[in-house]
Amino acid sequence: MWAIFSLLLSVIVYIAATTIGVGLIVPFVGIVVRFRVNYNPKGFALGGAAQTASSRLGDSIGLAPDGTEEARVVGPRVTSLLGMLLRVRRLEGWRGLWKGFMPLYIYTGVNTVFSLLYLGARMSSAPKGSYGIPRASLFQSLVWGVFTSMTAIPFGIIANRAITTPHNLPTFSPRTSLRLLLTSYERRRPWVLYLTPGLVSGQMLHVFFIALISRLVRLLLVPSLADGIDGAEEDGTIANISSVRLSIFILFQALAGTALLSPLEVMTERLAIQRNYTPGAEFEEEDAELAAAQANGPTGSGVTYAAQEEDVLNLRSNSGEEPYKGLRHCLTRIVEEEGVTTLFRAWWLTMLGAVLSGLA
Repeated sequence: MWAIFSLLLSVIVYIAATTIGVGLIVPFVGIVVRFRVNYNPKGFALGGAAQTASSRLGDSIGLAPDGTEEARVVGPRVTSLLGMLLRVRRLEGWRGLWKGFMPLYIYTGVNTVFSLLYLGARMSSAPKGSYGIPRASLFQSLVWGVFTSMTAIPFGIIANRAITTPHNLPTFSPRTSLRLLLTSYERRRPWVLYLTPGLVSGQMLHVFFIALISRLVRLLLVPSLADGIDGAEEDGTIANISSVRLSIFILFQALAGTALLSPLEVMTERLAIQRNYTPGAEFEEEDAELAAAQANGPTGSGVTYAAQEEDVLNLRSNSGEEPYKGLRHCLTRIVEEEGVTTLFRAWWLTMLGAVLSGLA
């Protein structure tokens, strides 16, 4: 009887702790996702009706040396996470900051259960950002990383779309939410999410660096940290670590991690919100479904727009540009349309995650 009560109490405590933890991190994750996917192609100043129509997106106008309008960054010009936070708060209210809570909450639970069963340790992470590698063998870490990445694909797609959608989604009506977040083609064939151009390859490259390259470099430079800092403390070898070698490894994680992982994270988050349609079909079918869901209004199963004044984001899918065809195409289009600095939005978060995961 006591064992059952203890187990029940543990489950309740876990659910409460997970709810609080995810609730605290979701607003921050949502701001990072919005900041990275916001589409700001370089353009030219618009005039007349075109300029009026574009004002809903809050276009940012540049000035030529003579003071005349010359260049324009199409869409809301947000240059920092704080700026995005304030914009979301102003247009969508506090509720907008917690978009994507349910998919991230479920994902955390799935990963924790897997880690408990497979590694015997409690683990949790989000579908984006750095991977925390548990103390385990190289093979176990690789398997854990692959599982985390593969589960992150469907949950990450749903979470990213829930965060970036202009609609208020019902929290406890998954059918209505999925109807708006996934195309009918994706709902009929869920495995199509794994065929999203470039998404799986981007996730695998991320896992390859964190779970393999990083650990191999750490093994060569700081063999005492083969099992992480916790392992070195338990084994008593932490005092033998060379500060020079450790500094070189941290520098490698900071530079290589940022240079490789930051563009990958920006690209995979953009690819995740790119919808998959039935091959050869027109988009009007999906647009009709969305309109039908909206027609129900704010009551019942209907949904409404979260922002009434203007859109929080300018998404590339709404600009009429051709979809990204893969990871390489996504990279070249971002550089050509928005500039290379777009690939390093929130780079310091990636650097911090790479360094911490390298020492874990």
